[in-house]
Amino acid sequence: HPDAANHIGELQAWNLATGEEVWTSHFKSHNWGPVLATAGGLVFMGGTNDRFFRAFDATTGEVLWKQRTNSGVTGVPTSYAVDNNQYVAVLSGWGVDAERKQEMLNAHYGTSTHVPQGGVLWVFSLRD
Repeated sequence: HPDAANHIGELQAWNLATGEEVWTSHFKSHNWGPVLATAGGLVFMGGTNDRFFRAFDATTGEVLWKQRTNSGVTGVPTSYAVDNNQYVAVLSGWGVDAERKQEMLNAHYGTSTHVPQGGVLWVFSLRD
């Protein structure tokens, strides 16, 4: 990736049958959050210091949507259905470990990025 030097985090998708990388998405910060891949062809992730929770196309890596949350996403995204409506839920709220890591990154890069602590459960309705 041409801008890879400006990025310290990434999300990669691999074809397990061939052992080949399918796509990579680069981020300007580490990823502190887990990733959820669904049978419906979506990949969800948060955990970067820009506080976005993202939905990717599992085949292409294209970001389909993103939503800035109150803090960094640290919870495991969960997908479920109620009355034939599909949802994905995730907890946003960095704690002390991520905050200390961000302080070290700020000192190293000469930045002043602040990610608020807190805990909020975000729930998204997925439409066809």
